[in-house]
Amino acid sequence: MTERSNPWLSIITVCLNDCNNLIRTLQSIRDQQCDYIQLILVDGDSSDTTKTVIHDHLDVITDWISEKDQGLYDAMNKGMRMAKGEYILFLNAGDVFHHAQVVSYAYTQHSRADILYGDAIFVHEDGSYKSPRHKVLPTTLDLRSFKNGMVVCHQALFVKSSVAAKYDLNYKIAADLDWVIRSIKQSRNTKYLGITVCNFQAGGLSSRRRKSALLERWRILSREFGWFETMRSHLIIPLKFVLWKTNSILKINLYSTTLDTNRHIA
Repeated sequence: MTERSNPWLSIITVCLNDCNNLIRTLQSIRDQQCDYIQLILVDGDSSDTTKTVIHDHLDVITDWISEKDQGLYDAMNKGMRMAKGEYILFLNAGDVFHHAQVVSYAYTQHSRADILYGDAIFVHEDGSYKSPRHKVLPTTLDLRSFKNGMVVCHQALFVKSSVAAKYDLNYKIAADLDWVIRSIKQSRNTKYLGITVCNFQAGGLSSRRRKSALLERWRILSREFGWFETMRSHLIIPLKFVLWKTNSILKINLYSTTLDTNRHIA
């Protein structure tokens, strides 16, 4: 196996004033027990005890920096500039690997693919299970896979450093979608790992700023697929909601009618 001076995987962890979640993430990376991981920690000059946590975990942190940045995606770009691994993966504070063999399994299965990907699950802030991610992954990941948005979780992507794009700081919320699209356009092949790669906390930037996220997503997808196809793809979402709502109302009305009938019979 490759030595840490020439790692197979660079894990980039970005944090800001989130020391408790950071401890959980660092422990998850330590549990992988691989000697071919470079762990890069990029801290936005936290004012809590994050720096103490960093110094307490230098046995697992390979490289780190703590300074002001222009936000999440700027910090991710900093991490990429420090990466030495053949592949990179982002696992931010609060995100954890699903089990202790994820990285070693990806290492044995990579077959030189430019992008490896797997499943993800939602967890609550305390790390307890919440739900699956509600997206069925394609067996082959390509540009068309993203016509409806971020089909694969950002934290479940192993991307070759040679094809990984830099984050466009013009996007404040949906830069991860733009990033994976531009990365996949530079890749020759992808491979589905068939495992759950990570547990990640729901309620990130895109959840808290829904309107802005949708506008950025529209800009990215219409650029790649044209406004007509983007509009057609996104009309499916409200249509499904209307159908679900109508079906729920029909069920309620049917249930009420049944109750009334039963009362009449009684």
